[in-house]
Amino acid sequence: MDLLLSNSPSLSGQLRWRTNELLCRMIRTNYNTQFAQTARELAEFRHATPGLADGMDDDILSESYRKTVPLTTYASYAPFLARFFEKPCKTSAVVDLLSHGIPDFIAGSSSTSGGLRKTFPKYNRLSKVRSSDVRTRTISNAPRGRTRAYIWYLGCDQMSVEDEANCPVTTIYLTCGTVLTRRMSLYLDPEKDGEKMAIFILDHAAPYATGFIRKWRSFLLIHALFAVGSRSLETMSMAFLSTFVDMIRHLDMEFDMVVDCIANGTIPDLDGIAEVRHYLEVNILADPERAAELRRLGRPSSRPGWCGHVWPNLRSVAGVASGSFASSIPLAQWFLGPSTAIRARGYGSTEGWIGSPYNPLELNQFKPSNKIIIEFLDISRGDSITALAQLWEVELGIQYELVLTTQDGLWRYRLGDVVEISGFDPTDGVPIIQFVERRNVTIRFPSFMVTEKELRAAMSVVPTMLVNVVDWTATIDDRRLPATIGFFVELAGDQVSDLAPERVLDELIRSNKNIAWALAREVFRKPTIRLVRSGTFSDFRQLKLDEGSNNLGQVKVPVVLPKAAYVTWFSNRVVQEM
Repeated sequence: MDLLLSNSPSLSGQLRWRTNELLCRMIRTNYNTQFAQTARELAEFRHATPGLADGMDDDILSESYRKTVPLTTYASYAPFLARFFEKPCKTSAVVDLLSHGIPDFIAGSSSTSGGLRKTFPKYNRLSKVRSSDVRTRTISNAPRGRTRAYIWYLGCDQMSVEDEANCPVTTIYLTCGTVLTRRMSLYLDPEKDGEKMAIFILDHAAPYATGFIRKWRSFLLIHALFAVGSRSLETMSMAFLSTFVDMIRHLDMEFDMVVDCIANGTIPDLDGIAEVRHYLEVNILADPERAAELRRLGRPSSRPGWCGHVWPNLRSVAGVASGSFASSIPLAQWFLGPSTAIRARGYGSTEGWIGSPYNPLELNQFKPSNKIIIEFLDISRGDSITALAQLWEVELGIQYELVLTTQDGLWRYRLGDVVEISGFDPTDGVPIIQFVERRNVTIRFPSFMVTEKELRAAMSVVPTMLVNVVDWTATIDDRRLPATIGFFVELAGDQVSDLAPERVLDELIRSNKNIAWALAREVFRKPTIRLVRSGTFSDFRQLKLDEGSNNLGQVKVPVVLPKAAYVTWFSNRVVQEM
């Protein structure tokens, strides 16, 4: 259905009513929390709503919110959230902190930008799982009959909350946003994990235990082992499309080992699988016929469309493929062939679920969630609440930063993501958004800066030169003056063109007029492209995990390297400079 270019008064009115009703419900739920009653950011709002407990009118309440609640950042919440990590964690310190009760989960961010890891409490999740009549089905037939490769990490750590007598009161599970989202969608209670380890849930190709492997290479290879062992795969699902590319490339490098395991019904010796090895071994069956078929087909790099030959029924691969993950699309399509579609996964963040695909085949088009309040900060009008537009006020083609108010107790939280309005859903008037970039992810020079969007646009020309890019990242390259933009790039294969830096420069000039000015004045030079050895970006993801992140489910590569140590790390893996 074609999008509307503008909303009708009728649709706008309905959207406003629904939004205000949800907003007032959230405010009333979270009004008497420790944050809402003591945070200085909400002092003016508290002053404006003294009659809230007596049943303030919805229109007055929503108007008070819009006039008096300022924009907030993580710094507003950090002193409150630090209480969860005090030793011991006391009930009195954290009960009713951001929302009512004690959270079931604390979700951690991926720290892609290099800053301190952010954590966000998530309330009332397990009560829905444990009270639901829907229960995850379990099946126990041979793995070769499975139809979905479900490549998701599911692990959780846990912490105890104690009363004043130092007795445990409850458990909070520590995880990341992607894990939490998957657990909720499948009704997976962490308390029941032990019972499921050797079981295939739903139609998954690998046993449940596969989702708890913490080493990146081992996680991917075990998933690949069970996936290629099944000829009947129809779909694949993962957080990010880059995970699919990484898995297939690891399979390519370890193809003989994986095929031998299928032939013999064995699990390979891999780092980090000792705790789950038994559950894997009881579910791997020797299949010499499948192994012989795979040997005839050859490894993934042997032909384009390899996946279509290995899995003739494979219809779709679903994962986030917008923003920086769009760079994985050309290589993913090369592996998949023409018969398998790449489908959008959705738009999520640790802070909250932003939206679902409007059309799954449009990889960067999302319909905002009706479970949170999303406001839109016009980035051309400054950082004041006067620059905020509501769902029914946004305009086509304007770029906005997303601002969230959530059931978990965030109030006008600046997400840092910039989106653009593509149009409006003709059924209900909800604006359809597309991701543009992260704010403040830039490479800065003395007289200008280059944004994430411009860097991604520049690198998007490389695959058009018949070069399969695995992944890339950027930094300032000041090894000689004048400084320039330096790209670290990993290729699939040996394809290379000496024209690539020139084409990247042309695209940078097209998108940023300051670069032509800087070139003419010799304060900027042609960008550099340094090729790194095969496997570098997979190794970088493991490096991020080794640094202390438990977010295997959403470990990411930054568009701009945030630390000098990372630049050195990549520099040590360069095999060629173009």
